[in-house]
Amino acid sequence: MKKRLQGLLAGMLIGVTITGGAVFATTGTKTIEVLYSNINVYKDNVLCELKDANGTVVEPFIYNGTTYMPVRGTANLAGMDVEWDGATQSIYLWDEMCGEEAFLMDVCPPYETGSFRDESFYMAGEKYSNGFYSWFYEQDAYFNLNGKYSELNCVIGHLDGYVDREKTVSFFVDGKKVKEVDVFEGDMPKKVTVPLNYGLQLKIHTNVNGQDYKVGIGNITVK
Repeated sequence: MKKRLQGLLAGMLIGVTITGGAVFATTGTKTIEVLYSNINVYKDNVLCELKDANGTVVEPFIYNGTTYMPVRGTANLAGMDVEWDGATQSIYLWDEMCGEEAFLMDVCPPYETGSFRDESFYMAGEKYSNGFYSWFYEQDAYFNLNGKYSELNCVIGHLDGYVDREKTVSFFVDGKKVKEVDVFEGDMPKKVTVPLNYGLQLKIHTNVNGQDYKVGIGNITVK
């Protein structure tokens, strides 16, 4: 689990110069003149080098009276991790690392549920916990992810004694469906990975096509 910073560090760049105001971001390219003046960076009075992802030293520069420093080099110097998402043109800064995976029910239990039971259960003869099962028509469970997680992993299947009838489990992040899993009659439990994309809200929707036809979601972890 990682703790995400609320906002970017002022005056940092990532790879290329990105300009824009506090509310409306600018896209495209712009030719600018910058001043390199052999700017030194110290941490605890120790002279440091700022490096990019390839280990190349990147120098700070001055533009319009503001000193700009590379995001990755500066964040690493401050003991933070950096992730760049090219698909959304977003920079993610993390100030705390707490292990690669955590159980969803431990770090952000659902704040609203329908007919879900969170006790342990059996699928294909194996016991599962750290999850829940649904047993009544269509139900939803909502989780506040708080923008902390990139993906979810779990095991989905029929509860023992309820292997007939098709069941469906759908995952929505910030209102957009990101994964749908169909469990057909007689299927074995399935290992599933769901992209969370550092979203804010997760909704898990189950459809068991009737009353008392149970589907389980076990060993739910996030990272």
